[in-house]
Amino acid sequence: MEYNAAMNEEILDAADGEKEDFKFEKPLRRILIACSIILAGELMWLFVVSPCMPLNAVDIRGLDGITRMTILERAGIDSRSSFMSVNAAAAEAALSSIPLIGAVEVIKHFPDTIEIIITNRVPVAAAAVDIDSRTLPVFFDKNGVLFQIGGRDGRALYDALPILSGLAFENVTTGLRLPEFLLPLFGEMETLRVNTPELLSTISEIHISKKKYDAYELTVYPVYNPVKIHIGQHINEDNLRYMLLLLDVLNEKGMALGELDFRTGTASYKVRETLDGQE
Repeated sequence: MEYNAAMNEEILDAADGEKEDFKFEKPLRRILIACSIILAGELMWLFVVSPCMPLNAVDIRGLDGITRMTILERAGIDSRSSFMSVNAAAAEAALSSIPLIGAVEVIKHFPDTIEIIITNRVPVAAAAVDIDSRTLPVFFDKNGVLFQIGGRDGRALYDALPILSGLAFENVTTGLRLPEFLLPLFGEMETLRVNTPELLSTISEIHISKKKYDAYELTVYPVYNPVKIHIGQHINEDNLRYMLLLLDVLNEKGMALGELDFRTGTASYKVRETLDGQE
């Protein structure tokens, strides 16, 4: 009998313990369920609702010479656009069609921000063309793309750049591309602009003489000296430095130079008075 009583007491104690555990687990379960619902709601908002809501911000970097409104219109972004509705690849393609833009990247930052990074074209040379009975400056970048006609700063920019001559232009519009065989020339001018802009600024005009089979020869005219200099097909740091050095030496000797010729590898010159060839 004593044994049965002890067992009954143990059973009763165990039952009381289970009741206590149940009383503790019930509110804990409710708390966990509530937290799960809140978390699910947050995730639903973050990954489903928020990306479909209007954008919180559109950050545009590198904007120069183009209005923000133009950028947004071309990219197809308005007040109703959302993270989900913006097509980054299509926006990049549309913005790349703007002549002033050399490169563009559209980045989507989840869940509600768009970043547009623009790199404007930089002029390496200019030319003068006749448009509607007016002579206007036009500007080319390193890829031989005509990206600007005139403009508020056109005159000052024109005066600061080498002027191209010898080219024939028809139906001049922004976006026009010069022939592919001229691209090495523009690549060399871009190298000079980046590495030795002081050398490029010594050139007033570059005349392009078209030859057979897409070949050409260059004749350059320095800014501060009325001399015609034949340099062949390449314009780079080495031949410009040599050209300027020889020009200074001959000027110090009091020679009124008419022409310098570097095409054969041996420099020759002609003076303006007699134009007699000398080496």
